[in-house]
Amino acid sequence: MDSSFLSDLSMSLFNTIPDPFFIISEEGTYLEVLGGTERTLYDDGRSMKGKNIYQFMEKDFSDFFMQKIRETQTGDVLNCFEYQLETDKVDLPQFNGPGGMQWFEARMYPMPNPYQGQRAVSVMIINITERKVLQQRLRELSYLDPLTSLANRRYFMERIAEELVDHHAKGISVHVLLCDIDHFKLVNDRYGHLAGDAVLKGFASVVHQVLKHTHTIARFGGDEFIISLVGMTTAQVLEKSNELRLAVQDNLFMFEGDRIPVCISIGVAAASSQVEDIDDLVGLADKALYEAKKQGRNSVVLFEDGATS
Repeated sequence: MDSSFLSDLSMSLFNTIPDPFFIISEEGTYLEVLGGTERTLYDDGRSMKGKNIYQFMEKDFSDFFMQKIRETQTGDVLNCFEYQLETDKVDLPQFNGPGGMQWFEARMYPMPNPYQGQRAVSVMIINITERKVLQQRLRELSYLDPLTSLANRRYFMERIAEELVDHHAKGISVHVLLCDIDHFKLVNDRYGHLAGDAVLKGFASVVHQVLKHTHTIARFGGDEFIISLVGMTTAQVLEKSNELRLAVQDNLFMFEGDRIPVCISIGVAAASSQVEDIDDLVGLADKALYEAKKQGRNSVVLFEDGATS
C-alpha cells in the first residue's frame, strides 16, 4: 500500500463508504479496492486487488472498460459513464451482493501522479439499478393509457414512425386501422360514464384477443383506437379488420347486470410511396372511418388510390 496516499485513518474512512472506490493502472490492474461495503448493492470486491481486469471480467466488458481508461487519461478530465453488468459472471471467490444484471455509473478521473510507479485512474462506482428501473417504469407509464392499459397516442406515433422507415427502406407493408365505437355517446348517456369506461376496457380485451401482441394497438383518444398492422397484404388486413369487427359485435359487454350492445367502425389506410407523412397516413384512415360511419356504421372501409372502398 502506498503510505503517501493511504494512512490508517484514510483507510478506515474509505472503508465506511458504501460505494466502491478503485485505483486502476493504465494496464488494467486494480491497485487499490476500497469502500463498497453495502452488500445490498455490491459484492465484496477486495479479491480484485492486485489482479488485472481480464482475470475476473469477461473480455467484452474488459475491452469496454479499458477503452474508458484510455479516454480518461487522454482527456485528462472527469469521465462519467453508465453500463450494465451481469454481476454473476464476474469471477469472484464469493457472491454476497444483489446478483443478476445491475446498472452502474462510473466516475473516472486520471491520477495526477504515478501510483505505485504506474499511471492510473481513480474510479468511483455507484449502483444506479433502482434509478434505472424507476426511469423505465416512468417511461412505460408515459406511453400507457391508464384506463385500458393499451399504448397511448404518443407511443403509437413514435412506433408508426419507425414502421414507416422500414416500409420505405425495406418495402415492408404498413396499414393503419382507425377504430371508433359506434354511438358511444349513447352508451354514456343511457348507462353512465362508468359503463362507458367498462366498454372501452372491454374493447381493449377483445382487440388483444384478435390481434394478440404482434401489432401496435393504442387508444387514440376518447372512444377512438388506432392499430398498425405490419407485413400483411391489404386483403389480409381487411380480413383481420372484419374479424375484429365481428368479435366486438359478438362480445358480451356487461355492466351491473346489463348487456350493452357494442359495434365498431373501422377505417383502413395503407402506406405507399405517395404517403410519407405520418399525419397524412392517419388522415387517410380517418377519411375511411368517416365513410364507414356514413355507410351506416359497423363496417370496414379501405382508403385506396384516392378513394374509399
